[in-house]
Amino acid sequence: MRTSVYLQKAGNLFLENRLLKFVMVVLSIAVVVNSILVLRAIKYQRVILIPPQLTGTIEFVQGKPTDAYLRDITRRIMSLATSYSPATARKQFAELLELYAPESYPKASATWYALAGRIEESKVSTAFHLEQIKLTKEGKIEVSGMSQQFSDDMAIDKKQETYVLSYRITDGRFFLLSLSKKDDKWQERGESDGR
Repeated sequence: MRTSVYLQKAGNLFLENRLLKFVMVVLSIAVVVNSILVLRAIKYQRVILIPPQLTGTIEFVQGKPTDAYLRDITRRIMSLATSYSPATARKQFAELLELYAPESYPKASATWYALAGRIEESKVSTAFHLEQIKLTKEGKIEVSGMSQQFSDDMAIDKKQETYVLSYRITDGRFFLLSLSKKDDKWQERGESDGR
């Protein structure tokens, strides 16, 4: 880069020096602004997954899943766990066990496969009609609905049930920790006792 604005060589060198300093300052400011924008983009990035079994997109914002994802995965879990027939129970429960966390798997596996054996022996089918999903902040989801049991096409039992799902999200993956029925009578007794 040669500038020849001044007649003296020293004046031109000083001008070149000032121009180079200005360019360096502009480049430094651009690098700082770019770094700030990259850090902000990383902080607010979204990872969007479309698993084959679920219906919609799944978004994680700042490492936390959206409510739509939690509701969708809850519907899938409840479908696998509560609506079954003797022919489908074992396969559904095996698919459900894939969602369990490694530390919860052994106990859940024994429970679900024992239930599958009882279902196959008794030839009882169950259908669960989901009515409400309630998300809580503590890693729990409450699901309520109407459960019906059938034996050969005859309705045996019909009752309102509430289930509690405990979960955790690790590296963007949903892990089911436990799935249990909520005992409403115990809850009412505990609340009336002031607990």
